[in-house]
Amino acid sequence: MRRDSVRGVSDVVAFTLVFSTIIFTIGVITVTGVGTLGDVQAATETGVAEETMRNYAGSLSDHRTERAPRRSTTIKLQGHNLDLAESVELSYGVGGDTKTIVTGALVRTTDTDAELVYQSGGLFRVQDGGSVVVRQPPFRCGDDTAHLAVTTLRPRGDGISLASDSRLTLVSRYQNQSITVEETATPVSVDIGSTRYTEAWRPALEDDWDRVARTDTYECDVSRFVLHRTNVTIEAVN
Repeated sequence: MRRDSVRGVSDVVAFTLVFSTIIFTIGVITVTGVGTLGDVQAATETGVAEETMRNYAGSLSDHRTERAPRRSTTIKLQGHNLDLAESVELSYGVGGDTKTIVTGALVRTTDTDAELVYQSGGLFRVQDGGSVVVRQPPFRCGDDTAHLAVTTLRPRGDGISLASDSRLTLVSRYQNQSITVEETATPVSVDIGSTRYTEAWRPALEDDWDRVARTDTYECDVSRFVLHRTNVTIEAVN
């Protein structure tokens, strides 16, 4: 009787331990799975945000290439932040003179702390100390001509700084455009040190432009310079 009782107790204890182990394992898998799914969802939303910003960059380029008077794009921010950084600059040099253009930059910050940055026709993804050129800025160093196509952004009315889960419409309007052509006996230079996103700009220029050693300046040794400047205003409409 006692031996059977001991065996019965042992079986109960064993069953309890095995059952507890199974429940604990399921719990761990469930928690880990939820975390993984959350990471996947956040990464997916960042990918969608990147594609949305890429399309919007294409819409903004219509002002430069076609002088389109107005463009609008409806987006869902998914709780992300959207800011128009008005103080972002870009400097260039030609004929020994250096000039600075306040281009502005439209920055969307996602839940994964990725920054999607539109500046002067280029789109960059900045995250975890690294960066990727999503859309190449229209800066060209050719055989005899350096061509800078610069798009400046200004707010129409109040500035843009918001976070929302709802849809909103970004409306951009063409203001004016100028094209300057100069002959030069010295290399044309672009200084990306004041862009705020210096590391993101480097791979956008390094293929065609020559970097001046240990500086943020890139040069193009040509005899002709073209500056194609387009001024645009944007506003967010709920």
